[in-house]
Amino acid sequence: MSHAPQSPPAEVASGIHRLTGGASNFYLIEQSGGLTLVDAGTPGDWRLFLRTLDTLGRRLDDLDAVVLTHAHPDHVGFAERARRQGPTSVWVHEDDAAVAQGAKLGKGDAGLARYLARTEFYRTFISLVRGKATKIIPVVQVSTFADDEVLDVPGKPRAVHAPGHTPGNAALYFEDRLAVISGDTLITHNPLTGRTGPQVMPSGFNHDTAQALASLSALENLNAGIILPGHGDPWHGPVSQAAQLARAAGPS
Repeated sequence: MSHAPQSPPAEVASGIHRLTGGASNFYLIEQSGGLTLVDAGTPGDWRLFLRTLDTLGRRLDDLDAVVLTHAHPDHVGFAERARRQGPTSVWVHEDDAAVAQGAKLGKGDAGLARYLARTEFYRTFISLVRGKATKIIPVVQVSTFADDEVLDVPGKPRAVHAPGHTPGNAALYFEDRLAVISGDTLITHNPLTGRTGPQVMPSGFNHDTAQALASLSALENLNAGIILPGHGDPWHGPVSQAAQLARAAGPS
């Protein structure tokens, strides 16, 4: 089964570049004087990240912060390596901080056996294994944020706490760019079933799917024209419409 190709970075919103090595998307935010990375892919995406910096004429020294939408291995990725090798701080919501630092990851609210008939299940797991993302590489030192906090990092995103996928799961709202990086709060491609369109993550990967669906309301009033998910392509249109579609799609 073929591994999804590594795509060159695409500028998906003003100064926001989407990177994907196959397992999940992560995003590089440019601002004069510095960079913020939202999520850090898989550990195996490190070379893709360095190539992207090179393409943009930037260096690792320019990376001020890695902001994690949540503490799962395909989003924590190479965050610790970036922290160690650059002058980079790593941020995560306070409710996911312990897991980002190596505490045990909670189980999904549904077993994975129900997805075994799905081709997408195998494609995703091959991607995770290839990216060395079957477990978190602990981040030794993290800075924490709370709901509605504007982070003092390039791009100045506002954190929107949306628990359910994990207890500390969050989206990041870049108000001046009319963009929301939704991480795994709202996705457009289901990594276990292959279903496309706005939806929450599958139950096999969620801490609490009912809560994940309820948390969509936290996004609804954000004034943004583009949603940048952790899995799938960008979604253009009002956030309230995407949330409505995700609710209608229901659990998987």
